[in-house]
Amino acid sequence: MNTRAARFFPFLETLRGYSRADFRADLLAAVTVTPMAVPQAMAYAIIAGVHPQYGIYACMLPVALAALWGSSRYMAAGPTNAISMVIYSTFATVSVGGVLISSLPEAARMAYVFGLAVLCGLIQIGMGLARLGDLANFISHSVMVAFTTGAALLIAVGQISTVLGLTGPKPAGFFNQIFAALHGLPQANIWCLALAVLTVVLTLTFRRVSRRFPASLAALAVVTAVSALLGAGERGVPLVGAIPSVVPPLSLPPAFDLDALRDLFMPALALALLGTVESLAIGKQLANVKNDSFDGSQELIGQGLGNLAAGLTSGIPGCGSFTRSALMVSSGGRTRMGTVFSGILALPMLFLLAPLIRWLPLPALGGILLLISFKMIDVEAIRLCLVATRVDRVVLLITFLSTLLFDLEKAIFIGVLLSLVLFIYKTSHPRVRRLQPGDPLLREAPADLPDGVAVYVIEGTLFFGAIHELERQLYEEDREPARLVLLHLSRVFWLDASGAHALAQFVERCYARSMPVILVVGSSSVRNILQRTGILDYLSNGFVADTINEGLRLAATLLRRVSCRDGQCAFPMPAMPAWRDDQETDPLLSAGEAGAAAGLAPTQADQLPGPLRSAPGNAAANAAQARSNEPAPARSTPAAEARVTLTGPQPPAGGPAHPASEDAAASVVSAAPSADGPAGFVPAPQPTPSPTAAPAPPAGRKSGSDPKELA
Repeated sequence: MNTRAARFFPFLETLRGYSRADFRADLLAAVTVTPMAVPQAMAYAIIAGVHPQYGIYACMLPVALAALWGSSRYMAAGPTNAISMVIYSTFATVSVGGVLISSLPEAARMAYVFGLAVLCGLIQIGMGLARLGDLANFISHSVMVAFTTGAALLIAVGQISTVLGLTGPKPAGFFNQIFAALHGLPQANIWCLALAVLTVVLTLTFRRVSRRFPASLAALAVVTAVSALLGAGERGVPLVGAIPSVVPPLSLPPAFDLDALRDLFMPALALALLGTVESLAIGKQLANVKNDSFDGSQELIGQGLGNLAAGLTSGIPGCGSFTRSALMVSSGGRTRMGTVFSGILALPMLFLLAPLIRWLPLPALGGILLLISFKMIDVEAIRLCLVATRVDRVVLLITFLSTLLFDLEKAIFIGVLLSLVLFIYKTSHPRVRRLQPGDPLLREAPADLPDGVAVYVIEGTLFFGAIHELERQLYEEDREPARLVLLHLSRVFWLDASGAHALAQFVERCYARSMPVILVVGSSSVRNILQRTGILDYLSNGFVADTINEGLRLAATLLRRVSCRDGQCAFPMPAMPAWRDDQETDPLLSAGEAGAAAGLAPTQADQLPGPLRSAPGNAAANAAQARSNEPAPARSTPAAEARVTLTGPQPPAGGPAHPASEDAAASVVSAAPSADGPAGFVPAPQPTPSPTAAPAPPAGRKSGSDPKELA
């Protein structure tokens, strides 16, 4: 099939291989799901503050379009509790011409509901076309758990007045509704409370029959019959009232008004984000259960078309419903056509139930909503967030309190902002750990590995935040001094320019502390980036490895080359300066630069231009430089080794170097980089050779930084 056609019409692939067995299975699943979806939609419409008929309308064409153009073959969209709560909160706070939308007559109020649905659908379609389906992954699990829990409490508290039969306007706010309910207890209607309790008991009882049995619909039918027989309407029990048995009429949003559009945009964006997160989470979970592929961006297009259709056919906005989707799976549905059939069957069910729904007591729907709200609270998920990390606890509590204290759309944006901050925090604190002896990664380390090799593993994203964490551990946390740093980058999956720049600076600072660096780079993409940025060229072959075992062998060879004889210690360097033709000595390194570890790695401080080289360890070099007026011409020579002249007690010849005392004296002869050293460093003029220098290598001698060559 044409790829472009399959992208714009994903249901064509389903219809091409559709069989009679698929039709039978999907139809039976739809017959099971629809009787549960209709009473749920009516209850959610009440949460949104509108007549139940608008919830039923949202179960028809919007559900079918979302299924046809979505990605999941089991996703059942439609009105949901959280979306309805946001609608109610929006119209309780947004005003038009100084009047709250919730206070407008129903005809005027519903026009804004339809406009909100259209705007939400357009936002979701735009997100899908922009391939933003993966953005929901950045919303923290703690945020969604907190928001769902807060919304559940808001739904439960909002139904207290309905269950108790309290009359009068319902106050806004979680705590205000609780206080109003407590204040109105003396005026409670016992008939309303009894019908709500009866509905809850019958629903819980019918659920024991079968998972596929429409317990809610059966309970509402029984309670409606009891209410009609006892004349509950005459005893002050509010009823749903008449519902027209007609095809959902076409609807239009209010006339274009820039002020109204501005007021509705942020609530519509909040609805779109909330619907996106819920729908994509459900779709991914269903896809994992059935081993299906899932395209989040395509699902956004389907959900957007569904909300757009809801706004044009007198429905309220919605999103994917986990309850109905799970029932579609457990009922034996095979394809997306099962959800399409469910949307189609909602129309004859409306014609069938409309004469009976007019006698349905509103407290009965309140009882159903109480059950739904309590089912929304996931105690295990809350416990997991509380015991996981301190960050998860803080995010959970902040989002939960925001849901109770602020408007729901504001709570959504607070949760999204917290999720982004949490994501930035986690990525800026990648896992950087120092391997200890006995670690599985060091099981094949050389038996004669010298002390002082610090092996660090960076996992995740390598950028400036990871390098900062690495330096913090290296310089602040580690007790034992390091003579050589081995960076294991094979578990780094992403590296950008900032990461490469930070890594280059880290290498420079390590050499300034007399600690050479060996990189273990196993990823070809990371290696290519390091190659293009010049870091690998700067380090040379002897300081880059493909595996950690190879890096450990290089480290052992490198440290074994540290030897002291006749008051001088030699150490191989990754890059060497230009040599003077008449120089008769190897370049020497200041003992003051050798650091406390006396691993005697080369310092990069002397690679700075002459005027900038003023480090305390370079005092002798600065003095020598001042005495050198006209440096002789130099030629570039590969890296070889650095030698340091020490005074005081020396280690035995060929043995490992010992830490140099703080007052150790040294005479620096030369420590400038090669002409083709790292970018940003200019080779300094060479000072006059020290009379204590060792003889220079003969002309034509070639030396490199490869430990094998040095050996």
